[in-house]
Amino acid sequence: MKKLFYLALLSILVFMPVLCFAQIEVAEKTVDTNAEKKVKKEDTRVQFSPKNKRDPFLSRDEVSSIEKARRAEIERIAKEKKAKEDALIAAKKAEEDKIAREAYLKANPHLAIVGKIKIQGMMGDEVQINNDFKGVGDRVVGATITKITGSRIFFKYKGKDFSLPIPKEKDAL
Repeated sequence: MKKLFYLALLSILVFMPVLCFAQIEVAEKTVDTNAEKKVKKEDTRVQFSPKNKRDPFLSRDEVSSIEKARRAEIERIAKEKKAKEDALIAAKKAEEDKIAREAYLKANPHLAIVGKIKIQGMMGDEVQINNDFKGVGDRVVGATITKITGSRIFFKYKGKDFSLPIPKEKDAL
């Protein structure tokens, strides 16, 4: 009988913790399923979802002032963008004008020096240019005098011919 008693006691001691752990696992699973049910219940809750984007804690005046500020900022950004575009267009136009001017001066190089030649008058077969008397073949500001007539002086500059009128006595003063 003692053997039977010890055997029963041993089996109780061995199997009791196993049964306890099994009950704890079942209890934990029950708690997990209860938590999942609570989450599901929370998901099905009705939430506040207004049809407009207005904050319910702001008054209509505050919302309109915020909207005005937002519109002003958008307009300011649009003006800055337009100003940048206009500046780029102006820079491109200036560059095109510069290229066109350079091409025109290349075709007509004498235009670069015409303003530097001041004809004061004529004395015999010489002409007074820039307060100095010059004759045919002399150079004035890089241009060579090729011909002098009673009313015009003919020059050659960078392979191009041009002429300037000789001013009358009244025009020279």
